Amino acid sequence: MDTTTLLKLSFAALKSGAMPPPKVLKPLISKMMGYGIIAGSTLVKVPQIANVVRARSAEGLSAASFELESWGLLVHAAYGWVNGLPFSSYGEAGILLAQNLLLLALLYRFSRAPAGRVAAVAALLMGALFAVASGRLNRASVGALYDVNNFVMLAARVPQIAKNFTSKSTGQLSIVTFGVNTAGCVARLFTTAQDGGGPAMMRSYALSLLMNATLVAQILIYGNKGAVKAPATKGGRTKKLA
Repeated sequence: MDTTTLLKLSFAALKSGAMPPPKVLKPLISKMMGYGIIAGSTLVKVPQIANVVRARSAEGLSAASFELESWGLLVHAAYGWVNGLPFSSYGEAGILLAQNLLLLALLYRFSRAPAGRVAAVAALLMGALFAVASGRLNRASVGALYDVNNFVMLAARVPQIAKNFTSKSTGQLSIVTFGVNTAGCVARLFTTAQDGGGPAMMRSYALSLLMNATLVAQILIYGNKGAVKAPATKGGRTKKLA
């Protein structure tokens, strides 16, 4: 049932002095949580972006992590789109992707990334977007990509986690960003179960929960202590890409 129907049934039950039945209440809560997550996702990476812009530095950030995360978000959005899932169950992926690409562009700028690397990443993402928009991906192929995406998301976080552990610092990482991500993963486990996202999506959110919670723990433990400022050139750009 769509959101409008669920709301009508819920109000009808309440008017009669009864609680809406579970078969109405659970999916309604799921959809409301889903739309809440989508609304919240518009600000998830803003603190992280603000940190980088304010410091004019990408210190402590791993380019590989953000590149892989961008790919993972693209596959996640494609999975929901191709399988016709309710927008409330995957909509934040597209919004987070847009923010992540902006963050990646800032990282490239302040870290003076090689032009070849930037071009390769841009070509890969644009090609994938074209494949999805043109309808060239069917459910079987996007399902296979989504299973692989679990490993991609793991690979996206491991470099950052390893870098934090080695340097004993989390640099410009934002606890607000990763704290919200962690809470979002918990909520998404519930909404996915209600919306029939499938085992692959459940595994993905469980893995994302583990990775984001680990990063939150590192930020709380390490903060930015022990961080060594990278040499800067004119305009505040650092010399090396993480």
